Parts: sequence; C-alpha cells; structure tokens
Amino acid sequence: MVRAMRTAILLLCLALACSKSGPSTLRVSMIPTTDPGKATREMQPLADYLTKKTSVPVQITVPTNYAAVVEALVNDQVDIGHLGGFTYVQASKRAGVKPLAQRERDREFHSFFVTQRGSPIQSLADLKGRSFAFGDVNSTSGHLMPEYFMRENKVDPDVIAKAIYTGGHDATLLAVANAKVDAGALDEAVFQRLTTQGKVDPSKVRVFCTTPPFFDYVWVARKGLDGKTADAVRDAFLSLDSKDPQQKQILETLAASKYVAANDADYDKLRQAAVQAGLLK
Repeated sequence: MVRAMRTAILLLCLALACSKSGPSTLRVSMIPTTDPGKATREMQPLADYLTKKTSVPVQITVPTNYAAVVEALVNDQVDIGHLGGFTYVQASKRAGVKPLAQRERDREFHSFFVTQRGSPIQSLADLKGRSFAFGDVNSTSGHLMPEYFMRENKVDPDVIAKAIYTGGHDATLLAVANAKVDAGALDEAVFQRLTTQGKVDPSKVRVFCTTPPFFDYVWVARKGLDGKTADAVRDAFLSLDSKDPQQKQILETLAASKYVAANDADYDKLRQAAVQAGLLK
C-alpha cells in the first residue's frame, strides 16, 4: 500500500513538472503586412535569434490574411503572435492573449493617405466621388484607423462604402501607383520601406494626409504559454541592440529602432474605435 502511494505521488509530481515545462517548439506567427512568402524568408534571422534567447527551436509562419493569426491564437495553435492593434484587441477579447513588446514607433503610429503624384486630391474632403482602397479588413493602419478618421472628418460615406480591400499595404500602394484607384490608406512604415527600397517608384505617389497617432503593432503570447517562455521572448525583443550587426539587421527588417514593453490599457482608444465601426462586439 505504501509503495503504491509513493508511486502514485511520484507519477503525479512528474505530470505536474511536465505540465509546467515549456514547449518543445515555439510556434510564432505574424500578420502579413507584405508578401507572406517573402516575409517568412526575411524573418529567419529573427527565428534564429529567438531560438538562441529562449533555448527553444522557433518556427515562424506568415499566413495570407490577418484573421488566420487570431484564429490560431484562439485555438492554441500558435505560442507567439505579431498582431496589429485591431487584431490584438480581437485576440485579447477572444483568447486572453498577453501583450509582450512593441516597437517604440508603435506607440505613436500613423496611417498615410496616398494618391498619384499628379492627382488633384489634396485633402480628405477631395475624396468625394473618388475610388478608394483599404488593405485587409482586419488591419489597424490599413483600414480601422483610416476609416475612423475619415468618418471623424465627415468624408462622403459613399467613398467608404464603395472602397475596395486589396488585402495588404503593399497591394494598396501598388493599386494607387498604377492608378487602379484614386487614393488609398496604408501603414506608414510599409510606405517608407517600399518607396525607399525602390519597390514602388516614389515619383508616382505622394502622401496627402496623415492620421493622428495611435497604438498599433504588438508581440503577444497565448494565454496558456508558460510565464518563463513568455518572459524570455519579451526580454529578447527588449534587448535587441542596433550596435550589434546581426541584431541591427533584425531591427531593420522589423522597421524598428528599439523595442519597449507593451501594455493592454494602451489599446482602449482603439477598442472604442473598433466598437464604433461595428467591428468589435
């Protein structure tokens, strides 16, 4: 009897120890702000860095739409996610994800409204009767906040109602540059990267309006991820240093200068905007 009890206690202790241990592979997924295939390849140095910092093999995936990352977090199929502000408040409500870190610039992020270089459009009021493009319907800087500020500025409702959704920031900018639409809204960081790297000819597009600042992108951990691993990921981002050549490359790929700790309460205004737009209930 005593031996049986000791065996049972030992097995229980082993089970508890296993339940508290970290994952064998750290599954990381990022919303697709640009081409998913290209983004996945570019993030390999980040995967290697996180593997080193957490002592757990890291696998990074970039699906073809924003909603896929939220659903993966809801269903515990992803351990760490990179979300926009809107997808964060969705995942926070549905899955209780924990905010970890964000770029310093994400605390005062902007959307750019763009048009062709020779377009007569000079302000949001000039959008009346024009064709317009948003990015992904679940994008903070490519849809939610631009639409929020358009409504605040009393832009003709028909412009919003008839807008097309390109699925991504890069696709929106290309649609404008190629005159497929008269104007569009996108992430400021993507605009800067595409025009400075020559992906889009800067002589073909111009920014005619910039939104006020808002909180945007954030790295999160799923609710059930053990605290030690989540803290290790957060600390890995916070310790990224541009003075280190390899880490500088990672920061540049992420369009970041440094990372800071993220807080849930900072997204309350964005939650309000999502509720007002009927996108969060």
